[in-house]
Amino acid sequence: MTERTHGLLANTPRRTYRAAPLLAAAFMMGCTAASTEADDAAPLAQPSADGGLRFASEHDALGWVARRAEELEMGPVMVERDEDGRPIKVAGVSIGSPDEIAAAKAGLIGELGGEEHAVEIAGERYLLEGQESGLFAAVAHCNGGLCTNDESFKNDYVLYRELGSRTSVTSGGFETRRQTIQGRGEYECVDLPGPLPVKCTGYCTYPSGCPSGFTVESTAGYPTCRTTCVGQVRNVTLSISIEGFEFFESSGILVPSIPARSGTTNDSSLEVKYWEYGIGIDSVISDADGLCGSHSTSGPDGFVVAKSHWGSVPTACQ
Repeated sequence: MTERTHGLLANTPRRTYRAAPLLAAAFMMGCTAASTEADDAAPLAQPSADGGLRFASEHDALGWVARRAEELEMGPVMVERDEDGRPIKVAGVSIGSPDEIAAAKAGLIGELGGEEHAVEIAGERYLLEGQESGLFAAVAHCNGGLCTNDESFKNDYVLYRELGSRTSVTSGGFETRRQTIQGRGEYECVDLPGPLPVKCTGYCTYPSGCPSGFTVESTAGYPTCRTTCVGQVRNVTLSISIEGFEFFESSGILVPSIPARSGTTNDSSLEVKYWEYGIGIDSVISDADGLCGSHSTSGPDGFVVAKSHWGSVPTACQ
C-alpha cells in the first residue's frame, strides 16, 4: 500500500476528463444530481488500520461522499460521471455560517478518513487534508463603529479541494432595543379568623422574564403590571460574492473560471465556498489562479464595503 502526495501525483500519468466546463455550467445553473444505484456501493467490510474507510474503487468512494454530503446538507451537490455512468467528481457550493460549514466538512472527513484523515482506495492510501497549509489572505476593515475581518482562502489537497471567502463582524453592529412584557394583575383577599378585617392584596404574574442579554429597565406594579427590558442586540446584514479566475492559455489574460456565487445573512459571520472531491481529474478549483471576494456589511453604526482576494485577480478586486 502506497501513500500519494502532490509530488507523486505530479509525476504520475493522470486520467483526464473534461470536467471543468461541466462544473462551471452546473454552478451557473445551480444543478444538483441525485444518487443512483451505482453510487450505493458500500465500503469494504473493515476500516483501514487508522480508522479510515476502505473502498474497492474511487467510484465507490465518491458515491459514498455524494450521499453523505447531501445528508449533511452541504449545499447543492453535483455528481459528475464518466462515459460509463460512474462518479468521477462530487462538487458543490456551501453558503452559510462558517462554523456550521466547518462542522459539516469535519463530520464528513472524520467519517471518511478516521483520526488520521486518510482513506484507502483500491489498496492505495490518500490523505484528505493536511499535506500543506491553506492559502488565504485576510484584512480588517472598519467604518464608524462597525469592524469586520474579510478573507479569501484556497485549500488544494489530492482528494479534497475548496475555494471561498468569509466575513466575520469583530465589533459594532449593535443597537439598543427595548421589549415590554405585559403581566396580569391578580387580587387576593384573605378572611382572617376572629375580629380581624379581611386583608386584600394585589400582585402581578408574568409569562416570562427578560430575554437573555436584557435587563429590567423599569417596572410598574399592580394594577398596571408592566415590565420594560433593555439590551444590546446585533443587527447586521452581511453579503459576499465570490468569483474565480485563471490565466487564459498562458496568454497572461485573466478570465473568470468559476461563475460568481453569492450569499446574504443577518448572522454575525458568513461563508461562501466552492468544494469538490475527486482523484486524477481536471479541476477548476486546483487550476484557479485567483479568487475575488466582494464583501459588504451594514449595521446601525456603520457600513463596510471590502474586497479580499487570493492569488492573481483583476486590479478592481485589489
